[in-house]
Amino acid sequence: MNFGFSMNMSMGMNMGGYGSNYPPANPYGGGYTSVGYGGGYGNPYQQNPYQMQMQYGGPPMHAMPPSAQTVVINNNVWNTNNALMTAAAQTLGPEMQAIQQQVDEEEEEEEEDDDDEELEEEIKVSRKKNKRKAKKQRKMEELLAQKMQEDEDFMARLKANYVANLKRHLDLDGTLEPTEGTVKAFSVYPEDDPVVTFMAEFDGTPLGGEKWKAEHDCIYLDKAMDGCGTNEEAIIHVIAHRSNEQRQVLKKKFKTSYGQDLIERLESELSGDFLETVMALFVPPAIYDAYCIKEAIYGAGTDESVLIEIFGTRTPKQVQAIRDAYADVASPNRKASESLIEQDIEDDTSGDFKRFLISACQGGRDEMDLDLLEEAVEPVLFEDKPTGQFTINMEKLVDMDKAKRDAQKLFEATEDQFGTDEEEMVRIFALPEVYQSRATYDEYVKLTQRDVENTIDRETSGDFGKGLLTMVMALKCRPKYFAERLVWCMKGLGTHDSDLIRVIVSRAEIDMVQIKECFLEMTKQTLYNWIQDDCSGDYCKILKALVGKN
Repeated sequence: MNFGFSMNMSMGMNMGGYGSNYPPANPYGGGYTSVGYGGGYGNPYQQNPYQMQMQYGGPPMHAMPPSAQTVVINNNVWNTNNALMTAAAQTLGPEMQAIQQQVDEEEEEEEEDDDDEELEEEIKVSRKKNKRKAKKQRKMEELLAQKMQEDEDFMARLKANYVANLKRHLDLDGTLEPTEGTVKAFSVYPEDDPVVTFMAEFDGTPLGGEKWKAEHDCIYLDKAMDGCGTNEEAIIHVIAHRSNEQRQVLKKKFKTSYGQDLIERLESELSGDFLETVMALFVPPAIYDAYCIKEAIYGAGTDESVLIEIFGTRTPKQVQAIRDAYADVASPNRKASESLIEQDIEDDTSGDFKRFLISACQGGRDEMDLDLLEEAVEPVLFEDKPTGQFTINMEKLVDMDKAKRDAQKLFEATEDQFGTDEEEMVRIFALPEVYQSRATYDEYVKLTQRDVENTIDRETSGDFGKGLLTMVMALKCRPKYFAERLVWCMKGLGTHDSDLIRVIVSRAEIDMVQIKECFLEMTKQTLYNWIQDDCSGDYCKILKALVGKN
């Protein structure tokens, strides 16, 4: 499949070490409490009958002291600021909307209590917004408490919505840890939106407060590319603030409206890394990943780092979607078998690395048993009364006997013998579900006084070792891995632009908020500033728009 632009993938990946430890505070900013599994890191001395120890970084792996372990309490609670409020809003429906409207009306009637005339307008607006949010939450909590007392079925409905939210997140991220993208579906045009101003001048259409419609964006984009010159700011504003799904709607609506292909118009107006970024944003995620894999294999040589990144970090459902798309992407002019991706890997790689990729490209990692998940979600009680909160009892999701057996087998395949059993390593790392894998890693530390990364570093080498390390890091905390990857993309002389574009585009709607927090912890600088210092022009502007300033 020809996307009309060239992707020159950069080679190499420094996997020698993983920098400093994760931030001690909860990097997810909500959802799980500070002792959430894999999300917050809590007090390492806090006692819990079921806890897991995992190594997340520090000095280079070969120098990693076995005692440098991060304790992660395996008892998850989502608080009222995140999943509970989402589930409550879905359950309460009209009552939730009535509360929001009531608070808004009350706030409009009140005078702003602010005697400081020198206070910046931006701070005043932020204060007012936070005040409304807190008021809405208090009223929601009151309504929840009332509902729990009056309606016996309410808690069941609340739990059902809560579990449904977890399942949707599993499909997207592969874990239960709350993550958030910086790019979200655009819902309503704010009064100060450039599209609102433009449409008012164009034909008098009042868009402020109206729901998003692709038609208005199409008119705005058409005028941005009309005549001499191009309004790149307008293109960036629309494309960087719409979800991938909305961009697919935009493409169809534009062709319907103007009888022209939006992608062809953009290609004729833009160039360089800016064009590559825009094109990547208009491709559905699975097709984009398939295209990156095809370029990594079919280009001059093999870009192993791209194959490692994609196959080592995508969820089973995402890998299956890549497999479904790959034949059309790699062989658009002739019918190709569904196994083309395996054939291409077979032809382009060798040895243990080939075995790793063939295993990873199946998308066959065990997924969480959804019936067990529903059983593991338990209400948090206070004085034997429901609080409206839930905890995830991880003991019901993890088979600790299996974790101990796999840890023993991994030890026997590596540290306990002369040489290494690579086949057994692939099986143990590639097959178990995420939380089962984490349990195995924890048991391995107890058994050997080494973390699994240390063993991989000692027992393997080359791309095979890098692949296993990537898989382990992604299973432990995917945002941490991608923060490391972004540092590599921009550190030193030159920039690995295609890799930088791929990481930002592919994570913008999934976990970029957490990636930025991990990036800040590693570098002591924001990702926004690194991009600003490392890139230039419209290319720099669209990347900054995607990652956000905060």
